[in-house]
Amino acid sequence: MGKPDVQIEIAFKNDADKILEIQKAAFQGQAAIYNNYDLPPLTQSQQSIENEFDEKTFLKALVQKEIIGSVRFKLNEGVVTIERIVVKPEHQNKGIGTALLRQVENMVPHAIAYQLFTGNKSVRNIHLYEKSGYKVVNRKIAKQGIELLQMEKRP
Repeated sequence: MGKPDVQIEIAFKNDADKILEIQKAAFQGQAAIYNNYDLPPLTQSQQSIENEFDEKTFLKALVQKEIIGSVRFKLNEGVVTIERIVVKPEHQNKGIGTALLRQVENMVPHAIAYQLFTGNKSVRNIHLYEKSGYKVVNRKIAKQGIELLQMEKRP
């Protein structure tokens, strides 16, 4: 079984319910790592994610027209902030998260920097970002008491 044939497209507000469902499934693993099931991606409401479509660009990863992953990002003063790369658990570790990350970078090639945050115990995420050229530039403690790594890539 090889890599699935994945298409990445712009997502729209009518995709919000499916993206939120995938987000909640994908973040169950993170919640287990941190023994914290009150993480913002798990408690986000339908209205909240729909509101995000007004200020951020969402991408969706599709296999046979089914949404299996997503990422959202925002460009502000030359810096692209990348948030919530999510992939359905059964499709993880197949390069889909990397493809979503790469697509964001390809869509904004003139950025000064690309930034994202991940938890300090999220080893698989950190590995994905480091192999994509991201480096830890800062650390902070989130409201949930989790240490977040701010990672950045400069072209």
